[in-house]
Amino acid sequence: AAAIADDIAYDAHDIDDGLRAGLISLDMLEDVSLPAGILASVRQRYPGLDAVRTGHELMRRQITAMVEDAIATAQANLDRLAPQSVADIHGAGRPMVAFSPAMTAAEKELKAFLYGRLYRHPAVMAVREGADQIVRDLYTRYFERPADLPDGHGEEASVCSEAERARYVADFIAGMTDTYAIKEHRRLFDRTPDLV
Repeated sequence: AAAIADDIAYDAHDIDDGLRAGLISLDMLEDVSLPAGILASVRQRYPGLDAVRTGHELMRRQITAMVEDAIATAQANLDRLAPQSVADIHGAGRPMVAFSPAMTAAEKELKAFLYGRLYRHPAVMAVREGADQIVRDLYTRYFERPADLPDGHGEEASVCSEAERARYVADFIAGMTDTYAIKEHRRLFDRTPDLV
């Protein structure tokens, strides 16, 4: 169920991000079955609605359609299985909460579109490469020079074995916000990639 919820949330959020960033447009989404059908319905009901509100209505309706599909599919799966215990659910050999075959295909098509037009867009890839560089630089610096870790963390890291220090540094970096990682990189290095 968590994976389905993630798919629903990420699909809508990524469309929103792509629209706001100008990396995708509503017109581009007309070539993707799930948003295309929703857009046609929105435009029919609200002719002349501006692009921002159309995008919001698209996302709201897409979330609703995906949630309703998952609920209906889960109910049908439960009706077919007629479980008497949790063991019946575990032994079913398939998840009870899932998209219908039609929604699965539509969601897969949407993901392929987002992958090609958004996730792998050159502007997104440049930011991703810069972020990767920041993480690599911080890891190498903190591992090789634990004293450079901020706020006294270096003392603990410097007395660890190499394996423990590697885990300590990785955990420290994983706990950083993006802003903090950029700030730390600027503190330690002459040049920090621009992530805007």
